[in-house]
Amino acid sequence: MQLFSTAYRADQRWIWLIGAGIVGLLLAFTPPLVAVSWLVGLTALGLAICDPVWPVALAVLSVPFQQLVTLPGGLSVTQACLILVLLSLFRQLSQPWPTLKPPGIALVIFVWTLALSAVTTPLSRSESLKETLRWTTVLLIYTATVWVLQDPSRISWRRIVLITSLLVAPGITALIGIGQFFTGIGPESFAIAGGRVRAYGTIGQPNSFAGYMNQAWPLAVGMIVALIETRRYSAQFWPILFALCIAAGSLLGGLLTSFSRGGWVGALLGGLVLAIAFTIRYGRPILIRTGLTALIIGSFGFLLLQSGLLPATLSNRIISITDNLRLFDPRSVEITPSNFAIVERMAHLHSAWRMLQERPFLGVGPGNFSIAYERLIYSGSTPTWIRPWYDSRGHAHNHYLHIAAESGLLGLSAYLGFIGSIWYCIIRAARQTYHGLIRGIILGGTGVVGALNGHNLFENLHVLNMGIQFGVVIALLATLDTSDTTPPEPKEEL
Repeated sequence: MQLFSTAYRADQRWIWLIGAGIVGLLLAFTPPLVAVSWLVGLTALGLAICDPVWPVALAVLSVPFQQLVTLPGGLSVTQACLILVLLSLFRQLSQPWPTLKPPGIALVIFVWTLALSAVTTPLSRSESLKETLRWTTVLLIYTATVWVLQDPSRISWRRIVLITSLLVAPGITALIGIGQFFTGIGPESFAIAGGRVRAYGTIGQPNSFAGYMNQAWPLAVGMIVALIETRRYSAQFWPILFALCIAAGSLLGGLLTSFSRGGWVGALLGGLVLAIAFTIRYGRPILIRTGLTALIIGSFGFLLLQSGLLPATLSNRIISITDNLRLFDPRSVEITPSNFAIVERMAHLHSAWRMLQERPFLGVGPGNFSIAYERLIYSGSTPTWIRPWYDSRGHAHNHYLHIAAESGLLGLSAYLGFIGSIWYCIIRAARQTYHGLIRGIILGGTGVVGALNGHNLFENLHVLNMGIQFGVVIALLATLDTSDTTPPEPKEEL
C-alpha cells in the first residue's frame, strides 16, 4: 500500500509538471496583457485549492484595485475574488460548522432587516436589492473568514496571512495617495493650496480613501504595541517591527494628506479607544498616566494650532471641524464659498430626517437615498431636497441617519446591535490574553471599530466593497482564543 501511495504521488507530480508545461506554451502564444491576466487567475485558483485562507486574502487585496481592471463578463477583480470565496466556502461545507458568534448573528439580523425594507419599499426595489447584496458580501466574507479560522493547527499562520493582506492593500494605495498629494496629480476639485491635491489613492474620493485608511492604521499600530508589550524578542522581531512601522507611517500619512475632517475625527476616536484598550488591563495608575499624556499632547497641539506655525491650509481645515459638528437650519443660512460644503452637508442631513419621518419603521428602502432625494414633488407631498441642492451626493453625510432614512428605525436598531456585538467581543477579550498576536488583533481591531464608528458620523464608509476589509477584521475579533491568560515572566535586569 505504501509503494502504491508513493507511486501515486510521483504520478501526481508528473501531471502537475505536464499541465504547467501546456499552460506555459499556451501563454507564450497569447498577447502579454491577456497572458498576465490568465497567469494571475491561474495562480489565484491554485492558491484557493491549496488553502481556503487565500481566497479571503485575495478578496482583501483586490479592494483598492477593483475599479482598475474589468474582467470578461463585466466582472471586477473583487467580484471575481468573491466568487472564488463562495466556491471555497462550498468546498468546506463537509467540515464541522463553526460555532455561532454574536457579530455573525447580529449581521444576519441586519441583512434580514435590509431585505425586509427592500421588499416593502415604494421606490426602486432593484436598487434596494443591490444594496442588500452589498451587505450580503460582508456576511459572506465574515463567514468564510470564521470558517478558515476554526482549524487550531493552522489558525496562527492563517491569521498572519489575513493581517498581512489587511495592511498591504491599504498600504499600497496610501503610498499612491501620498504621491498624488506631493505631485498635485488629481482632479481640480481636490486641489488645495500650494499646488497640492487631497490624496485619494485608487479609491477615487478623499473621504472614502480616509475611511479606508482608518480601517487599517489602527491594526498596524496595535500590532506594534503588542509586539513591544509582550517582549517576546526573536530573530524576526526587528524586521517585523520595521515592516509594521513602515505600514503604520504610510497609512497615517495617507490619512493626513487626504485632508478629510471626518477621517481625522474618526482617527482621533480610534486612537483614543485603542489607548483605553491598552491601559485597561494595567489598572488605574497606567490609565491616569495615559490620560495625562494625551492631555499634554492635546494641549501642545492646540498651542501649535494657535501659534500660526502650521500651514494655513492645514490649520484652517482643523479649525473648520467644529463647524461640521454644529447643527443648524440650512434654509436660513446665506450661502458663501467658504460655507458651501458645510451647508450642503446639513441640507442632506435634513433630507434624511424627512425621509425617516415619512417612513419611520422601514425607511425608503436600502440604496434609495438618492432616488428619494431627487424625486419630483407630487400632490400633497413635501420635497425632500432643500434649495439649491437638487442633486444628491449619494448619502446623508452621517451613516447612522443614512441607515435610518433608508431602512427605518428597525434597520438602525439592527445596525447598532451589530456594532454593539462587536464591542461585546472586544470588551470580553480585552483583559484576558497575553499572547502577542491575539493582543495585537484586540488592540488593532478596537482602533478600527472606534475609528469607523467615529468617521461614520460624517460619511458612509460601507461602500466600494470596503466592507470586505471590515468583515475580515470583525471575524478576527470574533474568533479570538483568549485562553492564554498567563502573564509573561518578567525579564531579569542585567
